[in-house]
Amino acid sequence: MRRFSLILTLVTLVGLLVTACVAPAPTGAPAAEAPAAAGEEAPAAEAAPAGEPQELVVSTWGFNQDLIDKNLTRPFEEKYNVKIVYETGNNSERLTKLIARKDNPNVDVVHFAGSFTVRALEEGVLQPIDPSLLTHYDELYDWAKDPIGQNAGVGYAISSYLLIYRTDKIAEPITSWADLLREDVKGYVTVPDLATTNGPATIVMLAKAFGGDIDNTEPAWERLPQLADQIVTTYQRSSELVSLFQQEEVWLAPYSSFAIGNLLETGLPLQRVIPVEGIPGTPSVVSIVAGSQKVDLAHKYIDFLISNEVQTAMALDLVDSPTNMTVEVPEDVAGLLTYGDEMINSLIFLDQAKLNAYQEEWLERWNEIMLK
Repeated sequence: MRRFSLILTLVTLVGLLVTACVAPAPTGAPAAEAPAAAGEEAPAAEAAPAGEPQELVVSTWGFNQDLIDKNLTRPFEEKYNVKIVYETGNNSERLTKLIARKDNPNVDVVHFAGSFTVRALEEGVLQPIDPSLLTHYDELYDWAKDPIGQNAGVGYAISSYLLIYRTDKIAEPITSWADLLREDVKGYVTVPDLATTNGPATIVMLAKAFGGDIDNTEPAWERLPQLADQIVTTYQRSSELVSLFQQEEVWLAPYSSFAIGNLLETGLPLQRVIPVEGIPGTPSVVSIVAGSQKVDLAHKYIDFLISNEVQTAMALDLVDSPTNMTVEVPEDVAGLLTYGDEMINSLIFLDQAKLNAYQEEWLERWNEIMLK
């Protein structure tokens, strides 16, 4: 009997153990995942993959690289076990390299100003982005989601093209692009050269101030000789513009918003202006290179770049103005960015494909007048 009782006890204990192993999870606790069926892959883990890091080659400008590394590079590398390798240079140089290596690309992701993204698309060196793979896509302003068309890129930063002037030198406030031609500023004006990113926008906005538009720029060309008499010189880079203000050679100029920090550091009494005609907005666009073997990782990079976390960090460090609508920054920072309802609602997005098509003709007309 004792032996039978012992056996019965053991059977009961085994039954209890089996029941405990298969009991349902308590209310509120996550149920255990079922094992993958034969022929199916197990769900991907959230943790960074172990082993040697993957390499992702990113083509970009290289400006503010220390802040980009702090806010983007290192956090992304740690999250996804990746090593980002940067290829840097200006838009033109990097586009030339992409085209030359079209049949054997060594770059996965590329950052361009909008007009160069259009050219890259026309040259066939970009492949479409799949918005369904971007968890932060719906947080973007509509104009940032597909600024070039064909899902060739995502706008991850925005710069605006405004006017800025010396309030101690110019008594009457500047309010319009037409004010570049005012008599009281003659000899103290500069504009970017036509071959620069914002050069064509100067023509369009001057035309707009006198009743024209992107398809009718004759009002601007008619006044270009007068503008040539107004200016002390043209400039190629924002650093040149800063120097011209410091040397008191310039009182009034159009400028790209990313240069505002350097301009304000001069300590001069400067006022930036949203002209009544509006301000051209230029998105910085991130794209995936055609032929990249890291398409999934490239999408992760783009998604990380447009996230609230990264966009906020970049804005607070004055690296880029955000295109993610959920980003909030303090008022003192907001004033240095293309940010806020007034600024965003004043943006005009010029057709980059049209500007590219006009470029050669406009450059010839510009040189005929400006180089006299």
